[in-house]
Amino acid sequence: DFDEFSTKKATVASKDYLDMYFEDALLPRTTNLDVLMYWRNNSVRYPPLALMAKDILAVPVSTVASESGFSTGGRVLDSYRSSLKPSTVEAIICLRDWTFGEGK
Repeated sequence: DFDEFSTKKATVASKDYLDMYFEDALLPRTTNLDVLMYWRNNSVRYPPLALMAKDILAVPVSTVASESGFSTGGRVLDSYRSSLKPSTVEAIICLRDWTFGEGK
């Protein structure tokens, strides 16, 4: 019986790091949390999550305003084309997206 028992694989339910993180007690809202320090301190406890946080939190902050970064209207409308109707501007932007989007 022991030989049969020893050859069977043990099925031990192990929790992954994400489950362990979600089961932790929540920090009080009044805590002044430094996110970078939190993940540095918990990198041993949750190694894969700390690496993900390091990658995500390392994204540099852009100095360009988000509206101008995602808007193509300013590149279509200038002092010479400021009298275009909104539907014409929309058509120009769509045409540009369709033309240059095909190469991706």
